[in-house]
Amino acid sequence: MAPPNAKTFALQHNYISQEDFEKRVQSGQILIIYNNKVYKLNKWLKYHPGGELAIRHMIGKDATDEINVFHPEEVYKKKINTFYIGEYGGKIDNFKEERLSFAEQKLISQTYRRYYSKLHELGLYECDYWNYFYESIRYFFLITSACMLLLYGTQTWHFLTSAICLGLFWHQLAFSAHDAGHSGITHNLLVDNIIGVIIANFMGGLSLGWWKRNHYVHHIVTNDPEHDPDIQHLPFLAISTKFFNNVYSSFYKKTLHFDAAARFFIPFQHYLYYIIMCFGRFNLYALSINFLINEENLAFRNLEISGMIIFWCWYTYLLSFLPSISIIILYVLISHMVTMLLHVQITLSHFGMSTEDFGPLESFPRKMLRTTMDVDCPWWMDWFHGGLQFQAIHHLFPRVPRHNLRNCQNLVKGFCKEVGLEYHLYGFIKGNGIVLGALRDIANQVELLGKVAKSHNDRYLN
Repeated sequence: MAPPNAKTFALQHNYISQEDFEKRVQSGQILIIYNNKVYKLNKWLKYHPGGELAIRHMIGKDATDEINVFHPEEVYKKKINTFYIGEYGGKIDNFKEERLSFAEQKLISQTYRRYYSKLHELGLYECDYWNYFYESIRYFFLITSACMLLLYGTQTWHFLTSAICLGLFWHQLAFSAHDAGHSGITHNLLVDNIIGVIIANFMGGLSLGWWKRNHYVHHIVTNDPEHDPDIQHLPFLAISTKFFNNVYSSFYKKTLHFDAAARFFIPFQHYLYYIIMCFGRFNLYALSINFLINEENLAFRNLEISGMIIFWCWYTYLLSFLPSISIIILYVLISHMVTMLLHVQITLSHFGMSTEDFGPLESFPRKMLRTTMDVDCPWWMDWFHGGLQFQAIHHLFPRVPRHNLRNCQNLVKGFCKEVGLEYHLYGFIKGNGIVLGALRDIANQVELLGKVAKSHNDRYLN
């Protein structure tokens, strides 16, 4: 959706000093810097397809890398000029951060942009649609197997196998919905949105619009306890001690209280992790429905709502063929528990990684590599991981088609070696161990705090 009266015009040079820039930001102007040019986005904010928060997190900052990697060329070469107000006349090192060197971060960004251009030159942003043909065969096989076993099955194991096939169908579909959400299939926002809604809403019962609002923010502020909704899971999970202090979530616009329920669950979170993942999809249903009810400024809202209704119609219709209530309950549980694989794959990339805030001076690529790990697996397992094994690469280049991510790996390794950054790459088992270890460390700190509090209380009473 475009703002009213939007137009493109030739840039008029007007220099904005650092002092003037800071005053404008403090007065409420939504300003960002892109290629040393200043853009005012107040009128665009509510029309941004990725939601307001994705822009708000970049106010007053150099957003060059983020704009380049998240948008098609048409946006940053033409459309953005509508909001141009002047050249940035200050230095973009105005944020003082002891732990980081401005010169080093600038070098990382410059090198990263060179590799970004190289990926384009190598054609790695081009999508090979034969890959989706093979994906579609797998989807068709899984949903057909699920329906045939359910409709014509005569024994309990037929129905349970059907549930597994349906769960795997949803698991595999999520990868293509993710691609569509990033406009990584056709690179056309309208077409990919429609593809995504068909996959996510009609076939999976989840809102693509909700996912995009959530996921785009996650990409901008990865692993930030106050801003990244993908790590805000109280009272069941906490991956940072910051959650002990009643963190305010800028995404959910509420305080996440470390209450009695959190104090009960968090000490056992490393034991409960896989159990919680088994029920993750039910939470996504609730979040999707709540989003569609309350979010009015959403493209394809009516289509998304229709998709959700049709999903529940066909899913409950299938369930009606099962012979008993107990088997229906078992079928629902198994089909949803199978999708825990997806939730493990998603959280594996981030739960064991850094949650520190290094301030606005930190370069985009450094932040992405610090907060994300990749999974080392053979090429013949790529279908199973669906691109989630290359999340560090995906976070660096989110619009690269999923099936090309493996071809980017050596380039990313070369980039990391050139600028002195670590590329976190672990086997699936070791990666799970890192996540469980991180959860256990947080759990132990909660337990320790409880013992200290009890000791102080006992002393006071005595």
